[in-house]
Amino acid sequence: MVSLSRLMIILPALVMFSSIAFGHGDEDHSNGAKKVGDTEIVANEISKEDLDIIALEYEKSVKPIFQKKCYDCHGSGNKKPWYYIVPGAKHLMNSDISEAKYHMDMTNGFPFSGHGTPLDDLNSLRKTTKENTMPPKKYLIMHWGNSLGNEDKKIINKWIDNSLTKMNKGEGQ
Repeated sequence: MVSLSRLMIILPALVMFSSIAFGHGDEDHSNGAKKVGDTEIVANEISKEDLDIIALEYEKSVKPIFQKKCYDCHGSGNKKPWYYIVPGAKHLMNSDISEAKYHMDMTNGFPFSGHGTPLDDLNSLRKTTKENTMPPKKYLIMHWGNSLGNEDKKIINKWIDNSLTKMNKGEGQ
């Protein structure tokens, strides 16, 4: 049996190694998109009414899934695991959360904050659910229950498809 003191040494090393080995990588999510800060730029792509409908559908069906599976990194009120206090782990987790929110911050609902447009976010989410690239493997090492299940993916992809139809701009439609 591994002692607690040994675990306190091994665990941070494992987390740091996994960050290097399984990090987010240099994937470009922007699809050449302009950076958006608020809805005035979004209004050029979709009507306010359609955006409100998409946001309402998100709140009802998708947000509960994202709160359970994605908010630790992409939302606010992040639950910190017990090993957050371990030297090095806190810095690594804060860095990962900051990067996650840079790409897609779900804190304030849809449209998400981040570096892409709502269309970019929907297409990125579609790709992510298809390729199972989130959460990253390094996160799953310690949070194995946070993968999206098949039913979760169906609900998310139905919302994405309906949203892209409303936008009438979905890739692959």
